[in-house]
Amino acid sequence: MFTVLMFQRRLEPNPRQEELVRSERPDFARIHPPVLSRPSPHPSRPADSGGATSSNGSSSSVDSVDQQLIGYLLADCHATNRQLAQLTGISESAVSIRLKKLMSAGSLVFTALIDWESAGFEWFVIVRMRTVNRAPLDVANAISELDNCEAVSVVLGTYDLLAYFLVRDSVELHQLINHELPAIDGVGDYVTDITTQSSVTTRGRQFFMVRNAAPIRLPAPALDIDDLDITLIQALVTDSRQSSRAIARSLGVAEGTIRARIDRLDRSGLCRIAAMAEPISMGYAGVIAHVSLIVDRTELDSIREKLLAMPETVFLATTIGPAALALTLVASDQHQLIDLVARDIRAITGVNGTEVLPMMDVVRFSPYLKRLT
Repeated sequence: MFTVLMFQRRLEPNPRQEELVRSERPDFARIHPPVLSRPSPHPSRPADSGGATSSNGSSSSVDSVDQQLIGYLLADCHATNRQLAQLTGISESAVSIRLKKLMSAGSLVFTALIDWESAGFEWFVIVRMRTVNRAPLDVANAISELDNCEAVSVVLGTYDLLAYFLVRDSVELHQLINHELPAIDGVGDYVTDITTQSSVTTRGRQFFMVRNAAPIRLPAPALDIDDLDITLIQALVTDSRQSSRAIARSLGVAEGTIRARIDRLDRSGLCRIAAMAEPISMGYAGVIAHVSLIVDRTELDSIREKLLAMPETVFLATTIGPAALALTLVASDQHQLIDLVARDIRAITGVNGTEVLPMMDVVRFSPYLKRLT
């Protein structure tokens, strides 16, 4: 059974979260992701559809009112407690209590998403690899230490590992593919798919699966940003539901300045405030899988349109490599996954072949860098 569970743990304050970190290059800024209070529970444990998982790993019931609150906030993360009370028919205090419970359990997270192209990354790289003379999980842990690794997981299928990388330019791409990966003990042969076009669906932007998240790099932002912008982005990533007044007070600037900066970041396409929910609370992610598609490229646009219309799709990329398309989808269980691929995807005109890699053990996954357009 190849069920995958990922739970976001309760977030604890971290004194490093307000620290601005820069590398040797002055144009290379980093944002710290919120720090987990303790490791996530076993990611390959079978899904319990009856509830979310709390910060201590126990099941925490999510009832129909909680589901309503999550749904309203995913649609509009700016909704106030008063508005939510009117929509759900409960009191404001009850809304506040429920939101605190959902946030403590990791079922609901308020953060900021950063567009990777606007942040300055030229390439999104997908690598499928086999391992030799070393356990795949150990190799995955070593790969997760690479600075540009956004996700890596043990998978089931013709390959042992699947990894996603964000690289700034061709120099960093060359270094990754020809030097860094081959130098890792246990990495065997691998196939590289270079993304030329990528899309994250609305569901994908709402999808909060996190494991060992890397620092969020801003190598060459599309607009000029200063230290105040970076510190503001840090505050929003940590908790985007806090008020502009609270942020202004903590940073020692006027509230109007903060509002103007947030609006500028949003309009630029670099950073956007969002509510996200872990997939079990959203009710659809018992299984997460990567699907590589061999297609008739004359039908590429039509195939992309059909795949993006599937409610199970969270990410789709057009790639240069053995596959023409790379798809990430979610399913309630392995039976639905099989149906999706065999009945829906393979039936699309122009799809000539598929390779499915269910994610078994996710070592790193960062939800903060996503395509916002």
